[in-house]
Order: sequence, then C-alpha cells, then structure tokens
Amino acid sequence: MTRVASRAYWNEALETVAPGPLADLTARLLREQLAYAARRSAFYRAKWAAAAVDPARVSGPDDLPALPFTEKPDLVAAQAGGGPFGTNQAAPADALVRMQATGGTTGRPLRMAMTRRDVQTYNEVGARAAWAAGLRPGDILFECMNYSLYAGGVSDHLTFETVGACVAPVGVGQSRRLLEILGDLGADAMLYSTPSYARHLAEVAREQGLDPRGLRLRRGLFSGDAGLANRAYRDAIEETYGLVARNIYGTGETAPVAAECDLADGLHFLGQGTFHPELVDPATGAPVALRDGADGELVLTTLTREAHPLIRFRTHDQIRVTTAPCACGRTGFRFRVLGRTDDMFIVRGVNVFPLAVGDVLGEFQPDVTGEFQVVLLEPPPLVRPPVVRVEAAAGLPETTWPALAERVGTRIRELLMFTADVEVLAAGTLPRTELKARRLVRAETDSSQ
Repeated sequence: MTRVASRAYWNEALETVAPGPLADLTARLLREQLAYAARRSAFYRAKWAAAAVDPARVSGPDDLPALPFTEKPDLVAAQAGGGPFGTNQAAPADALVRMQATGGTTGRPLRMAMTRRDVQTYNEVGARAAWAAGLRPGDILFECMNYSLYAGGVSDHLTFETVGACVAPVGVGQSRRLLEILGDLGADAMLYSTPSYARHLAEVAREQGLDPRGLRLRRGLFSGDAGLANRAYRDAIEETYGLVARNIYGTGETAPVAAECDLADGLHFLGQGTFHPELVDPATGAPVALRDGADGELVLTTLTREAHPLIRFRTHDQIRVTTAPCACGRTGFRFRVLGRTDDMFIVRGVNVFPLAVGDVLGEFQPDVTGEFQVVLLEPPPLVRPPVVRVEAAAGLPETTWPALAERVGTRIRELLMFTADVEVLAAGTLPRTELKARRLVRAETDSSQ
C-alpha cells in the first residue's frame, strides 16, 4: 500500500491550544460533567454525600481537590448495586453500544460500557495518540493486543481505523500465523503490541529460522506496559527489527491519552477537551503543581463521558513532568512513567520502582537480555533483601555469571540505594508473555497482591 503524505497533527486546534483557551474549555466541560454525574450516577451522588461535598461548588479545575478520589475497587464494588454495570451506569441501557472489562484487584473484572458518543470520544483521543506516534492512512498495522473484552483490542483497533490505517486484528496466541502473513505480505507494515510481545515475537521468529529484520516491520506502536521507558529495552527492540518504536500511554478505564511524537522526548498529554489531568502526592493525595520536573501520581477526570463518568480517577501511575515546549508544536505537557505506585516497594526507607531496576540493567547490555524480575520474599516491612533475577545474554559463559551478579548488585546499591541479592539466569529462563510483563513478584502472604 502507498503511504499518503499528511498533516502534522490529527487535531491541530486542540493539540496546539494555548493555555488560556484550554483552561476556559476545561472549566466549562468540567462543570457540565459534574452536573451530569450528579444527576445520572447514583455512585457519585452517594460518594459525594458521604464526603459532605457539593460538586456544584466546583467552578473549575482548581476546585477539584475538594472532591474525593475514585479508585478502581470502588467501581468494582459499585457493580453490585444493580443492573449489569452497577450504580455508576449513568446512561440508559438502550444508549449503550459496547462493553469492555478491565482487571480488578480482587479478581473480579471492572465492567464498563460506552455510548456512541463515548466511542467517538475514545476514537478521537486515540487517533491523536496514534497520529503523533506515526500512524497514517495507507499504513498496514498488525494489532496484537487481546481482543477479549480488553480495551486495547477492539477499542484501539477502531481508533486506528479512524486514522485511516488498514488494521489486521491478530490478537494474542497467533505468533506463528502472524509470521507467515508477514512473510507473504511483500510490503512494509507496522506492529501494535506490548513491548514484551515484540520481544516474544522475535524469539518465535528465530525459532522458525527467520531474521526479525526480514519481517519488514518498519514501525512499532507499543502500549500496555512500560517497557519503552527503559532506554536499553527500547533500543533492543529497535535493533532487533530495524524499526522505529513509539510509546502510547493509556489505561483500560480511560483511553490512549498520551503518545510520543517523532522526537521521542516524552509522552505528550493529548486528552485536551476529553480528560483533565491532575498530579498528586501518591502517599497523601495532596495536589502537586504540574510544573517542569514535578513527580506525582497521574489522576484523570472525564469531561464528556456519558456511560461511566470518572471523577478524579487514580491511575496509580507515577510520572515525571516536562513542560518545556516541544519542537513538534504540541502544547500539552510531556511526561515519563516512573512506575506503578502500587508496584513501588520500600527497602530500609528507600522507595524503589521496578522500572528503575530495568534502567540499571540497561548499563549491562549486551551481557544481559534486559529481562528481569524483582522478587520480594516477605510482605512489608522488608527485612530480607529483594531478589533481582537477571538473564544473561545467550552465549555468555556461565563462569562469568558470578562476577556479573556482583557488578549488577554494586550498581543497584550505587544508583538505587538498596541492597539486592542478584541471581543470574540463563537466557530465556524468565517467563515471556504476549501480554504485560510481570516485573514484580510479591510474597504470597502480602495482602496487597
């Protein structure tokens, strides 16, 4: 297929909007969304009444901290309140056109629906992200996300069709079939998957005697886990396939609200007019100013959602903000995901994210594969050192592994300020997945699992 020349932005008016007009638009939409939720959502009426707050007193984003947060377990519990979607179903049943589900912390999935307007909103913000990441009409995109209820399947597929790309719904568990199709295609293509799956697909290709560079995947759009936040992990994927890798960020409850542009200097927030972002201290919930270099947990509020409004929804993603202008012209702040706040663990007073361990391991390539796991041997407070399992690169002599373990442990102490027991394993030992990579393994007795 011929790739067509195109404009720089999917929605230039909103992607390059100035702060003043954006603030006015956000304030108006926020008031409308809060009034809608107060009328239509029994869940929010009860939550706000219990907190003794009046959403009508919120005139703009600066007033939002007066309202309580929304947590995923709250929404899962609300499903028991009657009907297929519980007390936060804010649109009538005959207006709902799609259902999807996200993982629940108790093992029960969170069911969420969409109206046609909600679908259009998801497609709009998702198209901004896909466009920023480099997808265009004329592209062939193989989507290797889970299509079984997961938002990254059908919903993201339709955003790519909105852009105008030709999308192949591969799903998961189809790696060998995908390799056959790529071999017969005779044209450049793109991949949409988790970073973990890209590594898995390369291994399957090599098992079939194929060079991943011969698959003609020229660009990868990656989401679902934070693998691309690790520079070495990203470099390994790009080198393996000879492709350009770009990151797209979203949550199953919201939408793909951010993506890297071709400068790849952070994720651009692209939810203008659809989501309002806040930054909060994950421990106290106190607001943190969205200024350059700020760290905090990302909190999102829907501005136009009909089926299931989300007010101050905690993503539990810890981010670091950049506000300096990007040469691409987009005006939304940029950020990097530091890790999940619920994956953070504390070793003798030091806060540690598993992604930071991955960053350290990047210094040891090509001696390591980049795959790793952090194993906590007990529930907090930790007394025994965490175990960091690291894969040696294929062909690295086993006699060198003890010295490698010592060097990795020393570097972890120097950079992350905690002591770990480092175990070096053979390449391919750690589980590979077509879904999200599991970087943190907690003790079975830890009630936070």
